[in-house]
Amino acid sequence: MTQRIDIDSSIFEGAPRINMSRRAIISGLAAGTVFPFVSSCTTNPATGSSQLLLFGDDQIASMAATAWTDMKAQTPVTANSRLKNRVLSVWERTLHGAENQGHITAGQNWDVAVFDTDDVNAFVMPGNRVGVYRGITELTENDDQLSSVLGHETGHVVGRHAAERMSVSVVSQAALVAGQIAITQSEELKKYGTAIGALGGAALQFGVILPYSRRHELEADKLGVDYMHTAGYDVKQSIRLWELMDANSKGQRPPEFMSTHPDPARRADELRTYINAKGYAIV
Repeated sequence: MTQRIDIDSSIFEGAPRINMSRRAIISGLAAGTVFPFVSSCTTNPATGSSQLLLFGDDQIASMAATAWTDMKAQTPVTANSRLKNRVLSVWERTLHGAENQGHITAGQNWDVAVFDTDDVNAFVMPGNRVGVYRGITELTENDDQLSSVLGHETGHVVGRHAAERMSVSVVSQAALVAGQIAITQSEELKKYGTAIGALGGAALQFGVILPYSRRHELEADKLGVDYMHTAGYDVKQSIRLWELMDANSKGQRPPEFMSTHPDPARRADELRTYINAKGYAIV
């Protein structure tokens, strides 16, 4: 199977994944290098969450470079200068909100692309690469809602979510391989090897990987609201955005426990509670 590295943190589906070869994981287990938990756990100062980070930002930025180049070559970029200027204007103002909170270092270079497709989506890639689809700009009713989208993507960067998702994916795959090795070494377990493997894979997917992803989305939503507020946008419009998302995706999304992203209605409720608690507005 071809190795796949997908490092996209998008506002809808598409959680980052990394598929390592079985040989690489077994070698790592033998060398004791796959599970450096103690040295790799840290607390993110912006979110307060404890994170497992096996990769540095520079490592995953390098991995994402080719994917970003390929995407820009294969996906049409808008020729609408008015649309592009709108996105860049809202992006820069929202980014300054993050800079003013000390979450983003000022003066960094960002590559922002506006893709000319109907996808209702946006994403950020490691290495300060931001993609916005025309479809999401057409769904939003105003710049405040667009700022919520872009603030969310900034939140993924600040939360170091791509690095954490890659780390969790690698550890999860290593755990599966370790389990498979244990099965092959036990005559009793060999009888149930297929069933155990399937249950283990499902447990990791639904009990570890997807919950991590949903937590990241909620963290990014709330950080995005912080940046909106600091930038002077109407934070109440972040709730309206998710109401629009909910209406737009009815009947098209899986149950939340099977999804990389929380249900849009839940996201709207979480933001309503957060905005009230922070005193940004009364909603």
